[in-house]
Amino acid sequence: MEKLKFGILGLNYDTEAGRGWPGARYAPDSIRTAMNGMMNRIEEGFLFDVDENRLVDYNKIEMKDFGNCDNIVHYDHFQALKDMSEEIKKVMAEGYKPILLGGDHSVTNAGFMALHEVAEGKIGIIDFDAHLDIKVDSDVQGKYSGSSEIRRAIEMEKYDPKNIVEIGPRGYNYPEHYHFIKNSGLNIFTSRDVVRLGVDEIVEQTLELVRKDTDYVYMTVDIDALDMAYALGSGGQEPAGLTHFQLSDLIKAFAPYVDVIDFVEVNPMTDHRELTSHVCANLVLDYVAANYYDKFRK
Repeated sequence: MEKLKFGILGLNYDTEAGRGWPGARYAPDSIRTAMNGMMNRIEEGFLFDVDENRLVDYNKIEMKDFGNCDNIVHYDHFQALKDMSEEIKKVMAEGYKPILLGGDHSVTNAGFMALHEVAEGKIGIIDFDAHLDIKVDSDVQGKYSGSSEIRRAIEMEKYDPKNIVEIGPRGYNYPEHYHFIKNSGLNIFTSRDVVRLGVDEIVEQTLELVRKDTDYVYMTVDIDALDMAYALGSGGQEPAGLTHFQLSDLIKAFAPYVDVIDFVEVNPMTDHRELTSHVCANLVLDYVAANYYDKFRK
C-alpha cells in the first residue's frame, strides 16, 4: 500500500523580525529535537497515540528530512523568500507533502509563493494566528513581512479572501484592518468565537469556506495563536488565545484536507527550556497522525 509521504524542511530564517523578538531561526532544529524524543518511543514501527488510544503505524509513513535552508541570502529579504520557495518546490516535486518549520511568519510568504507556482487551481488558506497579518506595508518591516503575508497572498491570482479563514486573532488593531476585512470578504474566527461556537462548528464552517471552488489548502500555524500560557517562546504574544486542546483538535480535523503546512514563530531564545518547541513538536505529530487515521481507516 502506498505510504503517506511527508517532507520536513526547516525555514531557519528570522532576518525580517523587525518588531518581534529575533530567534525563530533556531526553531527548526529545536522542534526536530523534541520530535525525535517522542519518536524514539517507536517500537517495530508503531507509536502509541495515547490521546486517541490508537497506534500509528509509521511503517506506512515516510518522513524525509530535507534539512534547513542554509544557503539562502540574508541581505535581500525578497530574494531569501524566493530561495526558500524554490526549496519548498523541490520537496513537492519529489512527491512529499511539505511540513515547513519556521522561522518567523514572513517565511509563509515563501510557502504561499511555492504553492501558487505549482497549483493548478485555486487555493484556500487556514491561518492560525493571534494577529491579522494584513498590513499594507511598513517602513520598518517592509512589504513582505510576518505582519503582511495574508495581504500579499490575497494579491496573488490563485488566492481569494473568501477562501481564507483566520482563526485566533484577538486584541486591538488598526482601523484600516477593520475596513479591509469588511470589504474584502476575509473570514475571521477569534479565539472567543472558538470558545463560543466550539471546535466542531469552527471546523465545519472553515472547511466549507476554504474548500469552496478551490483545489488546494495551505495551513499556517503561528504558535502565538495559543494563549501566552501555552506558548512562552514566541515572536509576538497576545493574551486570551486558544488552548492547546483547541488548536490540536482543529489541526487534526483540518489535516486530511491540507496540502502544505507550516509552523512558525516558535522562538527558543525567548522560551523556557524549549518548552514551546515541545508544544509545536506535538502539534506536528498530531497533524501526521490525523493524516494517517484518514488514509488508513480501521
